[in-house]
Amino acid sequence: MNAEGFAQVQARHLMQCWSAQKGYDPIPVAETRGCWIHTTDGRRIFDLRSAHECINLGFNHPEVLAAMRAQMEKVVYVTDDFATQPTAALAQRLAHLAPGGPDKKVFFSQSGAAAVEAAIKGARLYQYNRVFKSGPAGVEIDAPGQYPFPYKIISRYRSWHGSSAGAASASGDPRRWFQEPFTVPGVVFAPDAHAYRSAFGTGAAAVQANLDYVEYLIEQEGGSNKVAAVLVEPVVGSNGIIPPPPGYFEGLRRICDAWDLLLIADETMTGMGRTGRMFAIEHYGIEPDIIVLGKALGVYCPLAATIFSEKVSRSFDDHIFGHGQSFSGHALGCAAAVASLDVLHSDGFLERVRRDGEYLGERLRELATRHPSVGDVRGLGMFWTLELVKDRATKEPLRRATEKYTPTVVSEISRFLLQERQIYVPSDKFGIWVVPPLIVTRAEIDFLVEAIDAALELSDAAIRPPAV
Repeated sequence: MNAEGFAQVQARHLMQCWSAQKGYDPIPVAETRGCWIHTTDGRRIFDLRSAHECINLGFNHPEVLAAMRAQMEKVVYVTDDFATQPTAALAQRLAHLAPGGPDKKVFFSQSGAAAVEAAIKGARLYQYNRVFKSGPAGVEIDAPGQYPFPYKIISRYRSWHGSSAGAASASGDPRRWFQEPFTVPGVVFAPDAHAYRSAFGTGAAAVQANLDYVEYLIEQEGGSNKVAAVLVEPVVGSNGIIPPPPGYFEGLRRICDAWDLLLIADETMTGMGRTGRMFAIEHYGIEPDIIVLGKALGVYCPLAATIFSEKVSRSFDDHIFGHGQSFSGHALGCAAAVASLDVLHSDGFLERVRRDGEYLGERLRELATRHPSVGDVRGLGMFWTLELVKDRATKEPLRRATEKYTPTVVSEISRFLLQERQIYVPSDKFGIWVVPPLIVTRAEIDFLVEAIDAALELSDAAIRPPAV
């Protein structure tokens, strides 16, 4: 099968994610190196979305590939009735690396969505055990028991937790609408923690007003008798790369403690060093009860993890954890992940990500001073976006939530960068996605910023008054 042939075969037989299938025209790839995709027709394309944010270490990292080759000669997969060295090592490493005490437990799956499903189910089962299994009479709860145990999950509108039933139902992203009206019950959406588009004003008072509303929402949804957990991304990903304002997560942790709720941090995008820390939640100095990892965890293998704190995991010492999945603890994926952790924690790696991430942010903010269509520049580490607006004063966006799959200037910019500058960025985001592999060099950053500078002429032209 020649190069053109396999691309045509794929177009004919593969269902492309989140797309109408007519017109699917994949670009045939010859090989990948570092941050670059090399096509069969000689193009060299920079992957500015890190392959769905999965290849934090770039393509073909030699240490990871060496670990995978060695593991393939030993054990690729056995069920969890058996133990393998990489599976045990990865579970221990994650338990020790995650904020909090070392006696955590880890459930392995193959995707962030599956890991979120495990987190939601684990939170609900933990609350079930808390109510019914803690003694002959259960525990005292704050409201009448119209429903047997706490089950509601509080999420936020600007969120995406995955495409499986429970994860999509707990997502505010417009992709949830594809599942409606058959969403899983028991999800309530709280206000977003979005300094640029706050519904509560600005500054510390706005943060407190937001948190006050979250607490009001919890009480009106039944308090600790009905609500099991709060599910959040430490930095919102697909819905705008939104770091929370100062004080938000500390306040959210206090609220969860006051109401006996679990705090779930979905680090599917932000984990594995993406923000310059192993976990993005480390920027805020708090300990979640459950942490979700996915995407970059297994590097080149589908692997995700749900890390349960000691408090939560002990709930299942004598009670069944009613969840499972084929390929859980896949030895090959765990070997890749252990090698990835070794790289991330090698001398100076994460420090360089933080330092070069600050440089990237400075370069992007400089663009905003010259392009009126840029309303906001925000991010952490190697996780940035430029939000595009029609008017800086009103903050009217160039792509609204209802236009995720509608062609707008955002999709025009994506096409320009791919066709004219050999840079691949997603076309369905709410701004320009700037998410390079963590191994990106400063020379490559300069190349990217120069290309984005040119692309912003398209959005500037879109808001320019017509000539008289």
